[in-house]
Amino acid sequence: MVDNIKKSLENEEKPKKKVMKRKDQERTEAIETLMIASYRESYTEESLDVIRQIIEQENPERIIILKAIEQKKPPEMVDANIGVESKKDFLESIQEERKEQADIYAKDIIDLIEKFDIPSEVHLRKGEKVADEIIAEFENLDVDHLIIHEPKRGPLGKVIEGSISESVKKGLNTRKITLLE
Repeated sequence: MVDNIKKSLENEEKPKKKVMKRKDQERTEAIETLMIASYRESYTEESLDVIRQIIEQENPERIIILKAIEQKKPPEMVDANIGVESKKDFLESIQEERKEQADIYAKDIIDLIEKFDIPSEVHLRKGEKVADEIIAEFENLDVDHLIIHEPKRGPLGKVIEGSISESVKKGLNTRKITLLE
């Protein structure tokens, strides 16, 4: 009888366990345009390494380096104190200095991108709020992925001026954004 039970158990089909296999989702969508925003200070070496890895992984069709320059309106008292011509010269010298700084900040990124065989462009935008300029350029150029960094500022600076990267993330909440140091 025991043998009969064993045979009947052997002949019965055992329910097979369902094994759910997870497909790796490492494939990324084709990235046509990658934009790297540069403002206020240079990227760190670690951030440049991450940018290199992103470029290698996503292999974009083109890369845009955006140099964003803050161009705030001068206080009205400047007119009263220095006169119109002096004011014009003063403002031009400030803008030239900021443009030179933006060139320095973007130099490491440009050097990195030149190592890849990917068409690249350098754009310059000036405005009162850097975040607004980054958002506008992102939308105008139909960018697929944005890389930004947060300049090192103390808590007081962030409270007074706000966080550029946070403003950009809020303005582009549906897009792919990478925040670096």
